[in-house]
Amino acid sequence: MVVAFAGCSRTFSGTAVQPNPLVNQHETLRDSEKITIVRGDMDLESPEPASGAGNASVAHNQSYPLINQANFTLVSRDRIRFHVQIDHKWQEYADLHTWEVTLVDDRGRRWVPESVDHDSTRIITTMWDREQRTAVCGGGGRDANGNCYNTIGYQDDGWRRRQTLGSLSVYRGRADF
Repeated sequence: MVVAFAGCSRTFSGTAVQPNPLVNQHETLRDSEKITIVRGDMDLESPEPASGAGNASVAHNQSYPLINQANFTLVSRDRIRFHVQIDHKWQEYADLHTWEVTLVDDRGRRWVPESVDHDSTRIITTMWDREQRTAVCGGGGRDANGNCYNTIGYQDDGWRRRQTLGSLSVYRGRADF
């Protein structure tokens, strides 16, 4: 079965291949494999975790992953419930109650859900603290811009040049169809 979700002229689609849960109900799981589509957004960046020796490293940003997931549960022989999760930077986009949802089976038949249950949209905020520390240079000294030719460490003086806390907020929408 393929589940397609359309909203704001975007379409997500994914495929999970597994045995039909209606054929041998005692031998197959009632829950499907989870389809995960990880997307990014050029406006959403967060710092990479600190790496290297000591308690400081050069700051690098990475793309923040937006995790979209879908799976289904066999409720009865004639009812299937799809659990869907959408992450996005806009609340309106993550609100699954407003999405147009269609199920397309392996024979190309299109199905429309009869209801949307347990829909919720919540905000997820990630915060981080960055400190500017002074680099300790090796024997080569510093160039004309004040950068070390060879950095051998960092001083524990982040309190001198305070930085504002960084934050990133995304919305996570969940619903059952």
